[in-house]
Amino acid sequence: MSSQELPVVITAIADAQFESFVSGTLFAQGWSVIFRAIDTEALENYCTNNAEAAAGSLLIYAPDLPGISREVIMNLTLKVRQVVGFSREPNSSFENLHSVPATVTDLVSVVRGFVRAPMLRQLNQNGRQTRKAHVIAVGSAGSDTGCSTIALNLAMELSVLERSTLLIDANFRAPSIATLIAIRNVQSESGWRTIAPKLAIAEITQQESGSIDQFMERATQYFDTVVIDLGSISGLSNRLTDRRWTSTMTTWSCDQGDELMVIARPDLLGIHRLEQVCTLLEKTSIRSQISFTLNMRSQGKKGEEEEARFLSATTRLRPLSVRVIGRDLRAASGALEQKCTLIEVNTRSSLRKSIATIASEIKG
Repeated sequence: MSSQELPVVITAIADAQFESFVSGTLFAQGWSVIFRAIDTEALENYCTNNAEAAAGSLLIYAPDLPGISREVIMNLTLKVRQVVGFSREPNSSFENLHSVPATVTDLVSVVRGFVRAPMLRQLNQNGRQTRKAHVIAVGSAGSDTGCSTIALNLAMELSVLERSTLLIDANFRAPSIATLIAIRNVQSESGWRTIAPKLAIAEITQQESGSIDQFMERATQYFDTVVIDLGSISGLSNRLTDRRWTSTMTTWSCDQGDELMVIARPDLLGIHRLEQVCTLLEKTSIRSQISFTLNMRSQGKKGEEEEARFLSATTRLRPLSVRVIGRDLRAASGALEQKCTLIEVNTRSSLRKSIATIASEIKG
């Protein structure tokens, strides 16, 4: 199974309702369920007689399967790519069992984790629930949407509202935050660099990508808010099961973030790209709540038409929020030329006020 292939799955679960939930959910995500074992004998026979197919598969089992045992599972680990077990109750006879997922999103998140990282074990959901920070990932539906500008200024506005904020540049294809504000040597021993009262920045490189979980655990316990600039999120479903380092932050954001803010342009191509992302999101379960922001909306009747197309593309996903930011080239150009944030250029600009309003909403 290559880094971009979707998982191939074998189920070994006696509970018909739970097995149907697992198979149906994974099928709806575009993943292949190639065998559904009703007992251990059938499972072992399939893996023996179809060795090549089994070797590339993820085995999902439950201790209720007739004839199953710890020894059987240990033998099967040599025949399949990975094994993940689910149980409704603790069972000391089997190792590393996950609780039966309550929702589609919980199931998909666990399976994605095993596809990306073979040694992944029980996810620590308590950590997500009790952490200090509110995490917002900003992703671009296409190119030149102003994603990085919005992420940068949103982080600044949150810090002005007295929320300690970390801005993470995770746009692996084109990191730009440090360039936009003329900052050098972003990295430090702590993993981030303070650039203003209550505002710090960090940049995720290939070197840091292998320890994302540990880094984010520290960041979400230290800061009130974390804003992540993901850059383009095209091809999202493939990236969520992609083992390459360039997908690590996108995956973390979708599985562990509080909000995925998708930014779109109002022109024809921008709306087309947005529709493509929306189609992917309809088929892809993620834990993070989704919001949409239309950036650079025109004035007058043209702007009304742009907004109508934007709403038509997004409302079917029942997003957490739908926001609109008007076009303000003077403010954007001024900040770019002076290599600073909007609040430092003109506190009264419409662009700055729009982003400040979003920050106030997020702060609550």
